[in-house]
Amino acid sequence: MPHTHDEKEALARAIKQRLERLSAKDKSMEGRVLSKRILELVPPPPANICAFVPLIDEVAIHPLLRTLLQDGYTLYLPVFEGSLVFRQATNLDTLKPGKFGIPEPSSAAPMLDEKAEVIALVPGRAFTRSGDRMGRGNGGYDIWIRKKRAMSPLSQFWGVCHECQIVDSVPMEAHDEKVDRVITARGSMGERVD
Repeated sequence: MPHTHDEKEALARAIKQRLERLSAKDKSMEGRVLSKRILELVPPPPANICAFVPLIDEVAIHPLLRTLLQDGYTLYLPVFEGSLVFRQATNLDTLKPGKFGIPEPSSAAPMLDEKAEVIALVPGRAFTRSGDRMGRGNGGYDIWIRKKRAMSPLSQFWGVCHECQIVDSVPMEAHDEKVDRVITARGSMGERVD
């Protein structure tokens, strides 16, 4: 029987191949459609939204980030400061590459209050329709989600991905956190009820 780590590596390779088959045009279109879909689902401004600046293999939600700022949402983006934290972003053009080369708000930007209610858009390598998630292997989001749920039980965590990243099953370990729903350009899946 395969070990969970080996299963995760195999799934990561399969997802990478799927993403490589997507054209730049299709990726861009999915990003635009997904951005519109999320805007239809989020509560009105000035809600707190935690999002992410997408890596090259993540769904391109740049249009969403710009619209959130223009519409008066309070936008927080991830910063790695020994662990994953979120700091407020007020202008995407002033973000600077952080430790991993990903654009981040400055270390002087206001940090997200641990108890503040948020809608968090969570990237991942693969998701199931019911909210199982496989990240990049460092556990940063799992730790943050677990802590945030404890401090702010009304916060919502939405997996955001390309349609080709939806799979039937994800090898889950005890430390892996589920998301409350998964959103792709085609729709929203799974409403988590505890």
